[in-house]
Amino acid sequence: MTRPSIAIVGAGAIGSILAARLAQSGADVRLVARGTRLAQIRQDGLRIRDLDGEVTVHVPVVAALAAPVSVLFLCVKGPAIEAAIRDNLAGMGPDTRVVPLVNGIPWWFFDDLGHPVRAVDPDGALFDLVPFDQIVGSVTMMTAAFDDDGTVVSTIPHKLALGPTTPNGPRPVDLADEITAAGITLDRADHIRPLVWQKLALNLATNPLSALTGQTLEQIAADPASLARATAIAVEAETLAAAWGCPIDIAAHMPAQLARAGAFRTSMLQDAEAGRPLELAPICDAPLELAEARAIAMPETATLLSELRAKLGTPAAALPQGAL
Repeated sequence: MTRPSIAIVGAGAIGSILAARLAQSGADVRLVARGTRLAQIRQDGLRIRDLDGEVTVHVPVVAALAAPVSVLFLCVKGPAIEAAIRDNLAGMGPDTRVVPLVNGIPWWFFDDLGHPVRAVDPDGALFDLVPFDQIVGSVTMMTAAFDDDGTVVSTIPHKLALGPTTPNGPRPVDLADEITAAGITLDRADHIRPLVWQKLALNLATNPLSALTGQTLEQIAADPASLARATAIAVEAETLAAAWGCPIDIAAHMPAQLARAGAFRTSMLQDAEAGRPLELAPICDAPLELAEARAIAMPETATLLSELRAKLGTPAAALPQGAL
């Protein structure tokens, strides 16, 4: 059987780990990067340090895709998704499966309702750019960050969930073989939406709090006040998920889960420290949009988000007309 051609758009920490792992296993993979990151990878390769040790992997890297691939992983943060897709439309053929490894609520989450989640796709551009029947749902359980010297560091086992966005959606059978061959534990979900809600609840409860307080996940777990806030937000996320027909159980397990994560700095904390924009739209604004649509109060979430925006000096997001 011919192995699928795989492109990874985005050479951040997660995209780099994924590309390196796939390349090491012999997959037909190429990485899309920009600017200084593109030049760095071409010159030095990808430097990875994970539970298997430290390695440098040389991966084909391009500025943009020039021809369709079998599988296209989107490994960019919310504000960059539309540009990344537009810049790589040549890589999307009618049979290309698109796997968005994104945080929070993805733009496709309510495609079956006939409109996007406005907080993450205000004008519906993403909704129109990527055909819904080509999307493979995904949730990454991997954590990774750049060290000071540019090495990508991951301190927990690599795990990824893939599954159809609807019960009758596309199933990534050959892609699953590539993922497992790369040493990544794969959860082959029958339906991805419950896992999206679970990951959202964890991100919502920890990312903005870490950016506000400067705490790592284990520091949140060890601080009674911070842990209480994180747990209260997780409870609100559970209520929201249930209101949308997907009960989840996160809050009760949060103390142990955060403690196990160790001295991990969330992506939002890393962005805050580096002065980069935070992914507030998919992780915070989208859940509040969904809560408003179901008349659910999320006071802990709203208060924390208000405090974080005040610290950053950024205005509150306004829902566009036509929101859910």
